[in-house]
Amino acid sequence: MEADEIAEVYRHMALDPAGAIRFIRLEVRALAAGLPPLERHRALSWVDGGGCVGAIGALHRGEPCGLSLSRQGAWIEWTVRPGSGSPADAGDPLPAWPPG
Repeated sequence: MEADEIAEVYRHMALDPAGAIRFIRLEVRALAAGLPPLERHRALSWVDGGGCVGAIGALHRGEPCGLSLSRQGAWIEWTVRPGSGSPADAGDPLPAWPPG
């Protein structure tokens, strides 16, 4: 695999900012045991510290947010974008939640 090649893409739609970040927190916790010590500390600091709170705030302000981690020579990235509430076209990013 090339350095810039994307191996897998998953999409998830949440009903609100807290739900979107909850999904990332669960995913990160599941991966944490397999991360190198420094990356594990960074990941769990985001999950249990201010990172996830700041991400929810960003989403409420209509700003995107995300988290990237290095694992076994590959980057894992979560990106959340506020959505418009309308279905996404195949080429469009999937909204994180439909605004209320």
